[in-house]
Amino acid sequence: MSIEQISVEILNRTFTIGTPESERGTLHKAVEMLNQKITAIQNAGKNMETEKVVIMAALNLTHDLLKAADKAAEINSKKALPNEEDERKISALIELCETALKTAPEADIETEIEVE
Repeated sequence: MSIEQISVEILNRTFTIGTPESERGTLHKAVEMLNQKITAIQNAGKNMETEKVVIMAALNLTHDLLKAADKAAEINSKKALPNEEDERKISALIELCETALKTAPEADIETEIEVE
């Protein structure tokens, strides 16, 4: 994987950053998002030092990232839970097994269970 040097502009300053070619687009989007946050903070009317503006922008972006990660985890955990149809099928299979065990002669019941 080759690293390419690209120039980006943040707060009217040019930075040269090494990035894999496959991640160049994502890096440009990250710089754009950072610049948007910086501009929003500067336009909020508060007269802050540049260092504080950058820290606030980084904090805002990190907070956004964590909220998105929490939301994705919540969505994934809901997908893992059985839905009503799954619950109905599971209950029907349990009932079928219990009925079969109650009505089958003991000699016909297989005691070994293979797990694959």
